[in-house]
Amino acid sequence: MKKNKIFINKIERRIDNNQKSVNVIENMESYEQQKNDITINGNNLTVNEKIDALLNRNGYVFNLNVKIITDKKDYLTRIAGKVNNKLITLDNDSIYISDIKDIIILE
Repeated sequence: MKKNKIFINKIERRIDNNQKSVNVIENMESYEQQKNDITINGNNLTVNEKIDALLNRNGYVFNLNVKIITDKKDYLTRIAGKVNNKLITLDNDSIYISDIKDIIILE
């Protein structure tokens, strides 16, 4: 009995369906630089500028441990987001931005 041949198409182009690799070391250095920019220059920034810098940085804001200092209480928490004139934390605290004296990123 004779077997039939199967047609195999020649591929003459480069197939690039793999995920592209990322240099993790460069990303970590840029992350550390951004974190240092916020903390080093933090003395010159207002609270609103610090909040904007935290929310607009690469990566998620809720991955950073922060200390939020207000008149009444110091919060050791993570920021979930900003809604109108309040900061929402992952501990379900809602803090008015006008009450915040300083925000410090903890290591």
